[in-house]
Amino acid sequence: MFRTFKMMAAGLATAVMMAGSASALTSVSAGGGPLPGGGYDITSDTLFSGTVSTMGGPGAYMINFQSPIDPLFGVANASITINLLSTFTGLTVSWVDALNPANVLASTSVLGGVQTTLSTLFSSVSPNTLSQNLVFSWANSTGATDASGKPVPVTFDFDVAPVPLPAGGLLLLTALGGLALTRRRRAAA
Repeated sequence: MFRTFKMMAAGLATAVMMAGSASALTSVSAGGGPLPGGGYDITSDTLFSGTVSTMGGPGAYMINFQSPIDPLFGVANASITINLLSTFTGLTVSWVDALNPANVLASTSVLGGVQTTLSTLFSSVSPNTLSQNLVFSWANSTGATDASGKPVPVTFDFDVAPVPLPAGGLLLLTALGGLALTRRRRAAA
């Protein structure tokens, strides 16, 4: 029992040390970031979250993310879950080069009720870039109305999180080592 407690304490201590200086959730908005041009430093936080709102019709929404580290050894994921079936038509999410908007780095369609994840790499090596725009665009959206018939905005939420690859690999190796150690102890007993 005491050995199990020691292993759990060691695991918890390792997880806390590996977490580093995790900061709080950052709420983002188009053009509202602290960097020049309203962008956000992708390395400054562990999670960015935002809401896109429309009153109906076609539209687009764009947020700029930048990396001061070249290359950023990680992947940024944009995830969206839409629970408004048939509210948006032709909804896509794209990572676009901020300096050359014709350079679409990654793009995918978003399906209603399904979580969609799109990855990108922040690097100065072509075709990637250190300044990228996360762009949501839709061909049409059906506006909603409240009980009195007054138009209200239709919204969907998104989040962006940098996923450091070296830390993820270390975490995986630690977990596999722990499993091997546990198996070895059980076999010896």
